[in-house]
Amino acid sequence: MTSKPIYRHDQPVNKPPRWPLYALAGVLLVALGAGYCSRHHGQNALNTSRTVSPMVTATPAGGAGQVLGIDGVTNFTAAQAQALSKQNYGAVAPVITTGITKVTFHYRSIDLNGAPITVYGRAYFPNNDNNNLPIFAFAPGTTGVGPQCAASLENVATASWGNYDSHMVTYASQGYAAVTTDYEGMRDPGHLHHYMVGPLEGRAVLDSIRALGQLSQSKGRLDQSSVFVAGYSQGGHAAFWADTINASYAPDIKLSGVIGYGPVLSVEETMNDVTRGSILNWFGPYVLVSYADYYHQNYNPDAILQPRFAATLTADVTSHCVDTAYSFWGHDPSKVYTPPYLSAIQNGTLGQLYPELLHDLQQNATGTEATTTAKLINQGHYDNVVLPAQAQAALPSMCRASKGPVTLKLYPSATHFNTMVVSLNDTLAWMKQVTDGDKITSTCPAS
Repeated sequence: MTSKPIYRHDQPVNKPPRWPLYALAGVLLVALGAGYCSRHHGQNALNTSRTVSPMVTATPAGGAGQVLGIDGVTNFTAAQAQALSKQNYGAVAPVITTGITKVTFHYRSIDLNGAPITVYGRAYFPNNDNNNLPIFAFAPGTTGVGPQCAASLENVATASWGNYDSHMVTYASQGYAAVTTDYEGMRDPGHLHHYMVGPLEGRAVLDSIRALGQLSQSKGRLDQSSVFVAGYSQGGHAAFWADTINASYAPDIKLSGVIGYGPVLSVEETMNDVTRGSILNWFGPYVLVSYADYYHQNYNPDAILQPRFAATLTADVTSHCVDTAYSFWGHDPSKVYTPPYLSAIQNGTLGQLYPELLHDLQQNATGTEATTTAKLINQGHYDNVVLPAQAQAALPSMCRASKGPVTLKLYPSATHFNTMVVSLNDTLAWMKQVTDGDKITSTCPAS
């Protein structure tokens, strides 16, 4: 494999600055916005007596979060929304009594070099009289790295990457203004999606919230005092990074809570877990291509991957979306990775053989942010993608750092793929508790 990546990051070619310098750049891009009027809270048992804060509509310096165009508007009847919800939630889908409006749009975000980029998003609103809707900003799980793998391009009739329409309609039907985003580089043939670069993921989530406030369907309906960021798998990584950079990059947004469904909290551990039963053999190749391109590193993939996968690494990664990645890279790590690499991650000696790779993996870890938000991790006991041990290992440090309550809920029968479904009612109840100002039960270990 050549050390020169097929795709380049933005000009210039110097390495992006290491965190926490990201935050310093972010401060320069942000300006406080003005708000608009707020009204009574929505239905579905959400508190109606609180004093609410208006949603910010002005975009920050640099135009981060500016809506650049509307790509389509779809109106679902209540029956259509119910059928769509049942595609993921089946018999446990909540009863939907209102139609849902879906708006697809593209908006501006800012990369870590300060250059504007275009990202695609989708917003979902309940068609009723509910005003001051709490916000549920959702980051999807891995769909792929190539531009054709963007979550907004998902067609469940040909390949289901998570059926995020079903999830978002379900949350919108419960009284939320729901918005979900693609990530940097997606739908852009000239750029690579820089997979698992936490600050970039977090910016996309925060800027999607800014964009949500500019849509005509949101005018006078959004409650800035009740804003949740959530994400599944990769999206959990994005949600926790949005929380990490919130104060520096988007102080105009006050987050109430963060939710991770089987979240990636440690990129390093997720890569290493292929030796502990995880079926994510494709995760390492995705990260190697992404980080080599973003950090301008040659991690010597010939020393990490078996010849079959090293030879065409970038082409393979950019051509396989998540629906074909599992079968392409298979479930046997010894057929994907070299013995020295597997030995290094098993013995904890990765830093001796691959110091730059270890550094870049570790700087994208999350779970140690000193923020005031309430935090919820929903984890399946039978998750063989992002192993339960990852969340359990991250809990103590997250608890030490967090100024808000931290809750880890383990679902004894859940896998990675149904954690969002089985945790729906608990998640809705938890968000209501946070919104109402109720005491949240923390699962932090006794100090």
